[in-house]
Amino acid sequence: MSTDQRRLPLLERLDRTGVLSLAAEWDPLVAASSSGSPFLTWAWVGSWLDTMGRNADLEVVTARDPASGRLLGVAPFVVKTKRRAGLSYRALRLIGNGAAGPDHLDMPIVADRAVEIGTLLWETLDRDRRWDVIDLDGVAPDGPLARAALRRSTDPGDVVGIACPYLPLAGGWEAVQAGMSRGHRQNIRRYGRKLDTEATGVVERMVTSVGEIGETMSALAAMHQEVRARKGDRGAFSDPALVEFHNAVARRMLVAGRLRLWRLDVAGRAIAVINCFRYGDTVAFYTTGFDAAWSRYGPGRRIMATAIRGAIDEGATEFDFLRGHEEYKQAWGTRLRHDIRLRRPAGDKGRMLWLLRRVAAPLRRRGGRPST
Repeated sequence: MSTDQRRLPLLERLDRTGVLSLAAEWDPLVAASSSGSPFLTWAWVGSWLDTMGRNADLEVVTARDPASGRLLGVAPFVVKTKRRAGLSYRALRLIGNGAAGPDHLDMPIVADRAVEIGTLLWETLDRDRRWDVIDLDGVAPDGPLARAALRRSTDPGDVVGIACPYLPLAGGWEAVQAGMSRGHRQNIRRYGRKLDTEATGVVERMVTSVGEIGETMSALAAMHQEVRARKGDRGAFSDPALVEFHNAVARRMLVAGRLRLWRLDVAGRAIAVINCFRYGDTVAFYTTGFDAAWSRYGPGRRIMATAIRGAIDEGATEFDFLRGHEEYKQAWGTRLRHDIRLRRPAGDKGRMLWLLRRVAAPLRRRGGRPST
């Protein structure tokens, strides 16, 4: 081990101004880490800080090389005040998490010192904890955060797997088609021909200019929410803060070269939109929407195929469907891996809340009625 590697890093807690000052250093750190995800990039983190996290209670610690000042790692957390059973409590969560639902999260740390610095960052946070519950959702299972958070814990808690389907692209579009269910493959072809025959001005295209983002994202939001409302779901654009956040992310991802925002247009109007992000050799599918009035043509299926073919054409080796093992994802012949959600009490108040949660769980499963 070199002298530089043996040197203990300098640890520093940052306020909001300090966190925002990391913008230029953030993505190089993520690139040097073993954790790769568009949801770790500054496009995501910075957008969240500027919108949904504008008033967040940040809990961020950095590690730097004492000689060069190089940023070696960041513990990027927020303390969120919540209520349960009439009691107020504070939860430690990751920056950018929550309603936006990102996946593959971690503490970005230079790969060759991930274990050492990850442990130091977590222990620094834990020494001066001001939260009652740890709630880490969408965490990469083998990264430094998972290793540090699960290490030497004596508190009760649970770790739940989150299914994250993905599709290998190495064999090209022909191999992807061969892995689909037969009905799915036939439907893509049949409904594609039907739309091309019966509609005029059918165009599949990727948004490449900032000027188009506003209109395209508005179309996506409207179509997505309409479909979700029919299913009784909240949807990804359910309140103004989420809409502002998604638009900010799309603009920053485009500037960073990561946005893959595809439209299916008929006569110049979008009838389906899919929003994806590229990181490394992977294109990750984030959200989509289609006009229900065109559902007989399978626009949702077609725009997904467009995004997958686009990923293949640009040399990506994987299409990541992110969390949720829904049937429509399985139809593409996906494989499966898992993120984790780690929840654990911290301190006396957290343990009391955890006990209440354990007692209440059987009652919730029985519709709130005590056993007889």
